Amino acid sequence: MTSRRARRAPALSAAAAVLVAAAAAAAEERPLAITAADLRAHTVVLGSDAMAGRAPGSAGGKRAADYLARQLRAAGLRPLPGNLGLEQPVPLHGSLASPESTLELVSLGEARRLELGRDYLLASAGSQTLIPRRVPMVFVGYGIVAPEFDYNDYQGFDVRGRVVVYLDGEPPSDDPDFFKGPEPTVYAAPETKKRIALSRGAVGSLLVPLPRPDLEAAWNRTRRDYGFETLSLAYALPEHLSAILHPEVAAWLFADALYDLEAVLAMAASGTLRGFYLPTEASFRGRFRVRDVVAPNLVGVVPGIDPELRGRYVVLLAHYDHLGVGPPVAGDAIYNGVVDNALGVSCVVEAARQLASVRPGPRRSVIVLLTTAEEAGLLGARYFLDHSPVPPARLAAAVNVDGLAFLSPFNDLVGIGGELSDLGEHLRRAVAPLGLGVSGPPDGVWDHVAYSRGDQLAFAEDGVPSILVNEGFDWPGRSHDEALEAALTWMVERYHSPADDLDQPLDFEAATLHCTAVLRLVLEVANADTEPRWRPGVPYAYERLLSEADGR
Repeated sequence: MTSRRARRAPALSAAAAVLVAAAAAAAEERPLAITAADLRAHTVVLGSDAMAGRAPGSAGGKRAADYLARQLRAAGLRPLPGNLGLEQPVPLHGSLASPESTLELVSLGEARRLELGRDYLLASAGSQTLIPRRVPMVFVGYGIVAPEFDYNDYQGFDVRGRVVVYLDGEPPSDDPDFFKGPEPTVYAAPETKKRIALSRGAVGSLLVPLPRPDLEAAWNRTRRDYGFETLSLAYALPEHLSAILHPEVAAWLFADALYDLEAVLAMAASGTLRGFYLPTEASFRGRFRVRDVVAPNLVGVVPGIDPELRGRYVVLLAHYDHLGVGPPVAGDAIYNGVVDNALGVSCVVEAARQLASVRPGPRRSVIVLLTTAEEAGLLGARYFLDHSPVPPARLAAAVNVDGLAFLSPFNDLVGIGGELSDLGEHLRRAVAPLGLGVSGPPDGVWDHVAYSRGDQLAFAEDGVPSILVNEGFDWPGRSHDEALEAALTWMVERYHSPADDLDQPLDFEAATLHCTAVLRLVLEVANADTEPRWRPGVPYAYERLLSEADGR
């Protein structure tokens, strides 16, 4: 779908033009005053053990929300029109599986009862996942239906009332027109596969991880990731059983099938993977601890000064939640989430303070949004979009902050999703005066798959052009490969673990430059004559056209 031509601002009155010129001059002449000391102060509070990992609905999560509400009020932010205050309550349902939960597989009369944590992990949990009687199973390749690539793993299979089994990942490709070549697409995401299975009528789905040399270490990391409470919006549709099998269990599952697991993996490697019915049945009886809680988003607004554009909004957002208290690692059970995302939230708080102090102010209004339950599936962002008094059609753009540079000074930024809309060009213009370039992401790192793993996706799915701004890998004194290796090492050793805490080295000067770049981008979009538009052919452009057509 080709996007419409960029929206142009209507002609301004003489008085409004003077105000706009003054706003632009103020933004350029007044030095942006984000400081490393201010970022450090917020980060130390939000990342401390006292916040206990800021899990939604927890005491630590409430303390973090209270602190952030005070900061936004002190900055002078106002509630959105129609909202009573800065807090937007988000109703959530929580569910945590107990070890007594039982997944049983039966192959040619031989039963195998699986143990939670050792043999399988639950990707979704709750009473709706119950499968009290044995149901048949079918292997569906990668579990993907992608019409744009003329690809359908479900072709010829009726999976209604069955449990489907699929491999992790997606078809191998060197052709950029077929699953984007070597780069992964959204179809590789387990959540996408689960949704496809549910839409085809399956009652459950089992994911088989691909083999890797560090099998047990990888399984232990995955077990830690899935050792937390499952959260959903209180009004969300029920999900089906979705589990991840230990590779040894997967080998047993295929032992009596038309092809064993070794043959399946060989077909996958050669691009000849095919589905087949399994001589296996499955049942599941879960035991869960459930709760219903309310956790707030924090939402404030800096009103715009342009009479024609103040009803249009740029959203600056970051998620303030993290994983809370979970499986201990080296004796530490608090997942502080300092880089992910106390740093990013600190940036948004300080950027909000700057935006509110600019006089006479940005042309468009700026919504400052701190979301809850991002780690549980972008729940806070989705709730905001479902219940905002500002319809998506009036949101000009969204700029997400999920972490800041903290390992090293840097010379370039990467706009995740910038290539999908005009936001990439806005970013280049905004950061050029800082001496920063804008680079594309290295293959497999900070790539477009990252676009589907943050709150920017929720806005994109509602048609709002959105971007995530990360630092690049042009670091002074280090080669590109050395910078990339340092970032990947952090991901392996600290990401989503208790080691992402205040004891790690943090370069707040680098974080300050990164945050200043984000602020400049927000001001660039808020003051621009035209608003960002999706590029031709981007699927989110169609949703934008629909929302603009009916004003929603």
